[in-house]
Amino acid sequence: MLLNNRVRKLDFQDLVIFQLIYKHRSVTEVAEQLSVSQSTISYCLKRLRDCFDDELFINSRLGMSPTQRTEALSPRIQSILNQMAECVQEDAAFNPNADSSSFTIYAPEYFEILVMPELMKNILEAGYRVSINIKKPEKDLPYADIVGGQIDLAIFFGPGFYRTYPGLTTQTLFRDHLLAVQDGEDDPRPLPLDDMLERRHVFPTPWISDSNMVDGWLLSQGRHRTIAARANSYYSAIELLTGTDLLLMLPRRIHERVKRQQPNIGARPVPDGMPDFTLDMVWSAALANSQANIWLRQQLIRACANI
Repeated sequence: MLLNNRVRKLDFQDLVIFQLIYKHRSVTEVAEQLSVSQSTISYCLKRLRDCFDDELFINSRLGMSPTQRTEALSPRIQSILNQMAECVQEDAAFNPNADSSSFTIYAPEYFEILVMPELMKNILEAGYRVSINIKKPEKDLPYADIVGGQIDLAIFFGPGFYRTYPGLTTQTLFRDHLLAVQDGEDDPRPLPLDDMLERRHVFPTPWISDSNMVDGWLLSQGRHRTIAARANSYYSAIELLTGTDLLLMLPRRIHERVKRQQPNIGARPVPDGMPDFTLDMVWSAALANSQANIWLRQQLIRACANI
């Protein structure tokens, strides 16, 4: 059966959004869950309405109420999503020594600096015929690409800095905490909160949002900090500290790596109460039994054990 032009314009994310709106009855909640703008959800909904020539969801006191057409479509669309998941899950035995394979990992700079070198060293030493491609994080979570398996693994900071999405599985790789980094020598004394807020800060944009867990914690305290500059990487952020009174909240493991090359960049513990964080890997639940994906996850766990 040939697909008509309207159906061909739909993509996997449109179908996911259809089912999520059907489940939650809220465009706002779906946008928050997928970490995309409401305008993105509205645009997808317009494509769906054009395709099926129906309003599909109507604003009401109970939220986005499904039409009769939607009630009929929902089990069929869910079946399509289930079949897509099954297609992804169907996987032959994987042999990294014989198969020339490419994996895509959605990961921040933190992962590239700390984990990627160890991962690649292990792969090269073992003679595995695989390649690793890193996809830089964006503000909109590529949920559909992760669920659909186009992204083999995604790396996020946790716990609680991203929500648990349907169809995804997660595992913590390790924990880390922040240090207050500045020009000068190390100081073992925790930095008082008032002193921290008197200083102006450098914000490293590997944290892809306009704020990070520091700002979230400060907000819970009814406080906020002043950002003097935003840098494209941890290394460029560190360069801004030299000869200034600027402060940078930097992960301890990154500071240890940088300290080898820039011993004049000192650190001290952050104010009491500031939370630590985890590095988590996330993958499609449909890939749970994929031999290739299992192998990749094992390689990351092994690499992280040596960090």
